[in-house]
Amino acid sequence: MKPLSKRIRLALVAVVVFGLGLVSVIEFTDWHVLEAVTLNGEPVDDPEADLGFDNTASVFEQPLRKVASRLLSDDKIAKVDISYGFPASLHIETNRFTPVGLVLDRQSGRLLGFNAQGRVVPLSSDHRNWEHPVITGTTTGGIFELCADPRVALLAPQLVHLADDHIELYRLIDEIDLRSETFATVTMSGLPYRLKVSVVSFEEQTLGFVRFLEKYESETDSSRMIDLRFANMIVQESLRN
Repeated sequence: MKPLSKRIRLALVAVVVFGLGLVSVIEFTDWHVLEAVTLNGEPVDDPEADLGFDNTASVFEQPLRKVASRLLSDDKIAKVDISYGFPASLHIETNRFTPVGLVLDRQSGRLLGFNAQGRVVPLSSDHRNWEHPVITGTTTGGIFELCADPRVALLAPQLVHLADDHIELYRLIDEIDLRSETFATVTMSGLPYRLKVSVVSFEEQTLGFVRFLEKYESETDSSRMIDLRFANMIVQESLRN
């Protein structure tokens, strides 16, 4: 075996010494004891009294699960994210959801987002992704709660799946109108007519119709509405009706 050079041996010794020193600092000094906590960007004055942290313990020994449970006991909080900050701080963000679609509340006129479970979330001031379908003709209810219209929760996972597998089609969907209690009306960019679909089969019926157009190149421009709710049948409502 070729002996290690003097330079390499010195380098290894230095690494070992550094490692032992780091362990000593961690074990025998209080540099990693919790120094600060922020909640949604704002400093928490007393993390122990306010949230249940241990002000004398290391950031790595904090009861994070207990703190999260305490926050989630608030009906207005549905999600908690906790991250570490150097050297000894913790940062908490609540209700940080990524919208999978947009919903326009017909009572307030406010545009909001909804997540994959159909929970209503506010749009942040720096929100930039507007390439989402907008659900209209419904009411939303409280922020961070499941949408008051249960049909939004039925549509949400279908929209997520459509965005994952057919993003081009997803981006063509401008509006999903829920004013009718028996069907949803879909408006798609580039089509001179709208589509009637069942809420529970929105993805299947919309995707099936697009495939039908691609395969048969059927003439549908004289339509004002295409009804896709029936098995093995497409009903065309013409402009004359």
